[in-house]
Amino acid sequence: MTTTIPPLAKLCERCRVLEFDDSAWLGAHQAGSEEEGYYLEVAKGFTDRFKLDYFLLDSLPELPWLTDTANNDGCDFCVVLKKAIQKYARGCFNEVLVSLYYQWYPFNSREDGRPSIGLKSLLAQVLWIGYDENGQHLSQSTWLHFGIDSPSDSCARWLRLESSPRDDVLCIENLLMVHDTLKISSHIRPFTKGAVYPTRLIDVGDDGTSSCRLVETSFEAPFSRSSQVPYAALSYCWGPPEDIVRQFKTEKCSLESRLEGFELHQVSPILHDAILASRALGVRYLWVDAVCIIQDDVEDWDRESSLMSLVFQNAALTICTPASTSCLEGFLARDWIMTRIRFESNINESVSGSYIVRLVGEVSRPSHASVECLSFALNHSHWALRGWVLQEYELSQRAVLFGRTKLHVITGKGAQSEASEMTRLLDRTHGARYLQQGDPDHGAYINWISLIEDYSARMLTHPSDKLPAISGLASRSLHVHPSNFLAGHLFLHVDLYWTAAFLQSNVRLTRAALINYLHSRVSYVAPSWSWASRNHPVEFGDRRFRVFGESGSDIREECDIVRASTSLAGTNPFGGVKDGSIVIHTSTVPLSLHVEQLGSVHKIWRANERAGYVADLNFDWNQFEDEESFEELSLVLIGSRKAEENLSWDPVQIIYEHEVKDEEPEGTDRVTFITMDMWIAAGVPGHSRLSLNGSRILYGILPARNSERVGEGETTEDHRASHYSQGNTTDNAGEGYLSDADREDLENSASPHKTTSKSRPGDDEDRYAYGIIIHPAAEPGKYIRVGAFHSVPREYGGLKYFQSHPTRTIEII
Repeated sequence: MTTTIPPLAKLCERCRVLEFDDSAWLGAHQAGSEEEGYYLEVAKGFTDRFKLDYFLLDSLPELPWLTDTANNDGCDFCVVLKKAIQKYARGCFNEVLVSLYYQWYPFNSREDGRPSIGLKSLLAQVLWIGYDENGQHLSQSTWLHFGIDSPSDSCARWLRLESSPRDDVLCIENLLMVHDTLKISSHIRPFTKGAVYPTRLIDVGDDGTSSCRLVETSFEAPFSRSSQVPYAALSYCWGPPEDIVRQFKTEKCSLESRLEGFELHQVSPILHDAILASRALGVRYLWVDAVCIIQDDVEDWDRESSLMSLVFQNAALTICTPASTSCLEGFLARDWIMTRIRFESNINESVSGSYIVRLVGEVSRPSHASVECLSFALNHSHWALRGWVLQEYELSQRAVLFGRTKLHVITGKGAQSEASEMTRLLDRTHGARYLQQGDPDHGAYINWISLIEDYSARMLTHPSDKLPAISGLASRSLHVHPSNFLAGHLFLHVDLYWTAAFLQSNVRLTRAALINYLHSRVSYVAPSWSWASRNHPVEFGDRRFRVFGESGSDIREECDIVRASTSLAGTNPFGGVKDGSIVIHTSTVPLSLHVEQLGSVHKIWRANERAGYVADLNFDWNQFEDEESFEELSLVLIGSRKAEENLSWDPVQIIYEHEVKDEEPEGTDRVTFITMDMWIAAGVPGHSRLSLNGSRILYGILPARNSERVGEGETTEDHRASHYSQGNTTDNAGEGYLSDADREDLENSASPHKTTSKSRPGDDEDRYAYGIIIHPAAEPGKYIRVGAFHSVPREYGGLKYFQSHPTRTIEII
């Protein structure tokens, strides 16, 4: 099969900077040897992004400057850039500012004795400028990602370029690659007590016909005779509402006609290409949610969505479509926006040639354009940001992935990519690991927590899908009775501690808006204490504290869960809920403490008492009033964990690398002090103590231990002892399930919220405390969750502080 090579680009004066000088890239040098070949390398410690001397300010939508240089100067790159900008232009902006960068592959390790990728992409930083209807200035920054590739020649070897994709994604070479890769992989039909096949599948026919039909598997002879009939499942993006309305789908009124048959020209572009791909791959039957589920039948949708684990685990392969962003956009066409740039090395004058620059898409961060094409498809494509896709891909045993630039086959053995001889062992499908039945264990639970953090950052067309869209993964990965699965939570004394990861999103939320949202029954998704109730990314911890610590860290329950329940919204036991509450008996501290903000970017809040530390606070909103009041809030203790043995909470002395003289660099002039919040580990200089301040390497050096804030004339120990003598100490704590010593408790626990043992005396002074922050609900006597806290065992903080406060019983909805 051919690979089209575009003509060598004619460039205008502005665009000639694309023919870059490799000797001008700081840190660039010749590496390799005569035997293996020489290649360009950028030394570690130098920038992997090279800014070109390029600046363009143009007007939307016509882009007159680019139009002029494209037409009058015949500049081929101006043509490419104009098409790219117009493809992603926003209607609310009327100007665009463009800068250009070359991106070097930042992961410079050599794989299998061969050098990895070098020059990775061309980036156009685009600042969109405009005004809203009120005349207020608007701006938004994004990046246009152009991949760089080349057929094998001296230029490709020197710059270590990726190979060029083929013109036809379903060419014989690609189909043979898929066939050979699938042939050596295994596909296991999981044991199921019920159906083996989805309720409905599309019979795609063969290349000799344009007709397809929807079939009900329980009435079709092939499915009743065998449990091994292969079918493919489609994982794709539905797209915006205006596209969804036009999608070819099955509804009550069209079910009979779908069963009678339909023509290829009738279907949506995404389904059209999926049918062609299924035929080319030799798979007769295809599952597509829009057609195989009756979209306006609530009962059918609820039942079928609960079978997602069956659909994707049993599929012979999953067709994944990162090349498409909507049901109205196919994934087989390769209509590249591209040109070819001349290159001559100034480091090795024997190297000359050219490379192809082709548009991949728009990205929000430049780092997304620095990864290989498979990693980009799996992590940064529009498809990868869709909520339903997580369980669709995670449950699949074998996936054929149609990326923006290349075709990939991923199995449990690794990944094979188009026009590449290498098998990537790091990228594997995970479906087989969910086949084993058994009790929940430490690894499965940790994996679930990690999946939720990933899932929470993804997009859903309908917020009500938050729990259904991951219900199949929950049922297959956790192996728990549905009654122990509470709105996405399993072990309440552990996973009630989650924090809002606002830095990963553009969400701007005030406390008033948060409370109104949580009180609204119209938009109800989950109880306020559940991560599923939020429309933004969450983390089970933050950069300062995670419940699990480094190795389980001896987690312990410090509350009594009197009652915990949810009411299902349908028949799916792991699906949506219409109500839920927990009743907790535990230590509760009114937030009448002094609360201060320590950082303007990270919004770090701290609670102090008499100038002494009590707790770090994470609120579920990020837009604060000038005089924010916290008096209505309370801290609710739910658990504790053992502090690390080498934990130190003194301020840390920062010394720049060039100032380090020996192991104890004392007396330096250029030293700053920061709080422990801004530093992870402390001690003498070492690799684990390195950090960056801009482009300067720092070390963290401990000063003398003299920074505890205590009252005049008393020691820290006196201060804490006098404080702990106040109030009542409770003894209703349960030992943590997730430490190594207590893993058996987790595996044998029948209830995710029962207390199994008492506190061990003697270690309470060295334990973190953690919990949630509550606000009175509209219904008297009840509360909603509005944040989380953790308390470090220093000054007033730690478990002992909360044990010194009275306990009470509260209901959180």
